[in-house]
Amino acid sequence: MNFIKKNKWFVLSILGILIFSSGLCIFGEALTLKNRGEAWFLLGTIALILINSGICLMIGANLKK
Repeated sequence: MNFIKKNKWFVLSILGILIFSSGLCIFGEALTLKNRGEAWFLLGTIALILINSGICLMIGANLKK
């Protein structure tokens, strides 16, 4: 727990990268579904949320307070 308090920026950056990458993977699946003519909107929305959340976490981890 002490590691997390001292290196909060590091933990948030890694978490942001993981969430961002997951969003990109889900976005790829949504594109595949769209090209097949299947329902893709829900996966596309989830991908958008994950991508934006990951970017916000990465940027927020590096802000100086």
